[in-house]
Amino acid sequence: MEIFGIILLVLLLLVLAGTVAALLRDGLGHNPPVTSDQAWSALDLPSTNYTLRIF
Repeated sequence: MEIFGIILLVLLLLVLAGTVAALLRDGLGHNPPVTSDQAWSALDLPSTNYTLRIF
């Protein structure tokens, strides 16, 4: 019975190590920076909210 516990513990450690390795290798931190090419505009949206316009 103890051998099954040891095997289960080894498998759990292998899965945990694989998860950590995958997280470290997934490329986070190497994403290109976000740039804004155009100036922001609200296009045709009204400048006042809807509740003030109904009165």
